[in-house]
Amino acid sequence: MTPEESEFLCDGWVWDPVLRELRHYRRSRRGWDEEPEASERLRPVSSVTWHRWSQAPMPTATGQAMPSRLSRIVVTYESGGELAINENDRQCAEKLARAIAEAYGLKVVQEGAPGGRRLGTVPTRDEMGRLGYSSGRREVVLDEATGEIVETKRRFPVGKSRRRLRITEVRRLEMGYEVTGLMERFTLWAVVGPEEERLPIAGYEGYEGWTEPKEWQQFAQELGRKLGVEVRQREG
Repeated sequence: MTPEESEFLCDGWVWDPVLRELRHYRRSRRGWDEEPEASERLRPVSSVTWHRWSQAPMPTATGQAMPSRLSRIVVTYESGGELAINENDRQCAEKLARAIAEAYGLKVVQEGAPGGRRLGTVPTRDEMGRLGYSSGRREVVLDEATGEIVETKRRFPVGKSRRRLRITEVRRLEMGYEVTGLMERFTLWAVVGPEEERLPIAGYEGYEGWTEPKEWQQFAQELGRKLGVEVRQREG
């Protein structure tokens, strides 16, 4: 029999926590098909991982456009092997991952692109050992040799304004992360002075889910130790 609407966890998915069975139904003209198009009775599970990532638009072999925002749930069995569920509706994917994990007393592990994490996105210093950040008309350079942070802004239509702050004025560093559309952005901020002004001193932007966050966390912690300040995760 076709499940009742209340039985659906989200679009097309039914999860039976008693039988530990997952079923997916297709829509029909009258609502939903009577028989599931796929079903899986899960064995004892060791982990539930939810992967989220984005990519450049690309055509499939049939000429249709492949989604740019992707999502996959990987259920790993204690006895070996795994079940991979592709569900690009992220609200639905989250409900599905949490329901399965809760049935086994687990927490959902959140990851980026499956096997696609890459290193080398943290900034390198220039030939003078300075760390720089540039965005639009603004440039910020942290120069440990001179003990200064120099902020330069280009004026329209010509000219520049420049100001200098002592590194000793840095109270702490804040590591920021955000996703806008298909893109993710890491920004490391120096919080300066009694008014706690935030100056960006390092940053990266790329497709969501491909960068290794641990590399950025390590980079921020190492810089914090050099400056003798703590590092916090920035909210929002």
